[in-house]
Amino acid sequence: MDAEQLRDFYARSVRGRETADREFAERTHGWHFELLPEAAQWADEHAAGERWSSGGTAVVELADAAGVIGKPEPGRIGSAYSHRDPMTEQTTATGFGFWPRAADALVVHAGRAVPVEALEAPAERGDGAAVLAMLRLVVESFATVRAFSDPPGTPRS
Repeated sequence: MDAEQLRDFYARSVRGRETADREFAERTHGWHFELLPEAAQWADEHAAGERWSSGGTAVVELADAAGVIGKPEPGRIGSAYSHRDPMTEQTTATGFGFWPRAADALVVHAGRAVPVEALEAPAERGDGAAVLAMLRLVVESFATVRAFSDPPGTPRS
């Protein structure tokens, strides 16, 4: 990347950040996330199904797509950031984000990351309580939120 491309990249980053901050401030609904009543049944069905051994972000994204996570507005939840061990570079925790559908740059990051051990698949098929506990941790991680923006050039879905 030459100097001009680098300046353009940083300028787009600043504009994205300013847009995200504005979009965050414009919303007055608060950032309330919750597990809906049907989450327990979904967790039981997921744990008993063919995909029971999927864990982590896959389960969260499946639950979100199934509509069992209540969100403050339409959008999607997924992995947004991670914490890594400084020595091994292994991921130690995953932070989730919310991409509001009606936003140009805003990504709402959960205030805390969830340890990777808590995101592992249930030890055995049929453990819906483990799946529900995982989803509960993710939803609770959104108790506090922060505004971020995607890096320039990141496709939004």
